[in-house]
Amino acid sequence: MKKKSFIIALIVLLLILAGCGREKENVPEVPDNTDENAVEANQQDKEEGKSEQEQKEEEGTDEETDPVASIDLSLEPNELGEIMILMYHGIGKEESVWQRNYDNFRSDLQYMYDNKYQMISLNDYAKGEIKTRAGYTPIILTFDDGRQNNFNYIEKNGELVIDPDCAVGILEEFKEKYPDFDVTASFFLNSSAFGQEEYAEKKLNWLVKNGYDVGNHTYSHYELATLTNKEIIVEIGSVNNIIKKSLPDYTVETLALPHGSNPKDEFLQSILQGEYEGNGYKNIAVLDVGWRPDYSPFDILTNFTSLYRVTASEINVDNCGMYDYFRSYENNKRERFISDGNPDVVTIPKRHEKHLNMDMVGDRKINIYE
Repeated sequence: MKKKSFIIALIVLLLILAGCGREKENVPEVPDNTDENAVEANQQDKEEGKSEQEQKEEEGTDEETDPVASIDLSLEPNELGEIMILMYHGIGKEESVWQRNYDNFRSDLQYMYDNKYQMISLNDYAKGEIKTRAGYTPIILTFDDGRQNNFNYIEKNGELVIDPDCAVGILEEFKEKYPDFDVTASFFLNSSAFGQEEYAEKKLNWLVKNGYDVGNHTYSHYELATLTNKEIIVEIGSVNNIIKKSLPDYTVETLALPHGSNPKDEFLQSILQGEYEGNGYKNIAVLDVGWRPDYSPFDILTNFTSLYRVTASEINVDNCGMYDYFRSYENNKRERFISDGNPDVVTIPKRHEKHLNMDMVGDRKINIYE
């Protein structure tokens, strides 16, 4: 009897539990107080709001980086002013017309740095790629003849090091002292690359690796006006091939005329482009001897087949030495190139507008002000 009662009670309990389970299944889920449509709308609003914000930020960025609006005209930028291409030869103990002594060369560099000049490469000048800081004037250093005192190796403590008193040694000294000086130079070679033939390839590779350029000064240093077309090609092509042997991936693009002697008119094309022993050459800038500063690369008066240079000396220069021109700029007797700080913009005073070479300007923006 008791056993029967226990079984009945157990059955009733199971029925009650089963009913509770079914009741729970039928109970609607508790709402999470979130309207799906509202969520979607809210998410869309956020996305739209984000897009608007991003658009505003982009518009603001465009305004802030407007290349013309950002030019500081208080610096009086003038990118049609003159640029000096300095013509050095030797660097040594004694001072002469064709050699600057160590201390004077160091003084030259210090003067340039202190007076807001900044070095650029001749190759960049010829392409109009002026990356000089705003308010500063680009200046170009060139060395003719490939003399050993331009780049000399010495032994120190059993190691091969650059002579601290050769041109490269002094330039590197200033590079380390003034990183913002953008130290560079172009070295024009004849048949010999800085003497010390056993180190010729090492020197050429070191120069290119460290931000310098090498150019052509003809094999024999003859006056080109006395040569035939074939002889001119041999003179230029021979040096081009010597450099190419040590620097197979480097392109020589510049030529310094020996004695400043231009070839006869009918042979003029040969100094610009030719081929010798299977290797072609093409020069985008040809340098004359020292005389005066040259024009801006954006000036219609600039002739890249015969660029002026300034003799880097103070002896027998007939008022045409570099310090004569430095003083002319200081006294506002000549107008020097003053950078706007943006290589993609050419900024000039309106008075020079007629001299602007639009072909050289290319895709750069023009900024003309009163």
